[in-house]
Amino acid sequence: MPFAEFSPAEVGSSAGGFRWASAGQGVLRITVWGYWHEDVVRAFAAEAPAALGKLAPSGTLVLDASALKPQGADAQEALRLLFRGLVPHASVKAMVIARNALTRMQLARLLRECGVDQRVEFGDNTSTTEGV
Repeated sequence: MPFAEFSPAEVGSSAGGFRWASAGQGVLRITVWGYWHEDVVRAFAAEAPAALGKLAPSGTLVLDASALKPQGADAQEALRLLFRGLVPHASVKAMVIARNALTRMQLARLLRECGVDQRVEFGDNTSTTEGV
């Protein structure tokens, strides 16, 4: 089994938060939105390593940031934890969906800082992941 089933979890509110869910076929889908406040940042930073730890070598990570706003320093560091977690998973496929140009630039910079930018594909909408 390429991905240990992950219990869906949602943290935050309509103003900002995230949701983890296994989407079948070894896919971990993380949906992030809004602007993250301290409680959301702490929860994401605590859960990101464990979530990635459940991905098998043939797994796929989809980060749906289509509704994410550019983030402050603490939230950027929490996202770096997620991206750094990809480093030992060299064969995991990864895709980031981001519509907002500033958010996309921020995520691209964070990926580059973590050294995984060449391994992560960007998409513009959720339809690009229908087969994932």
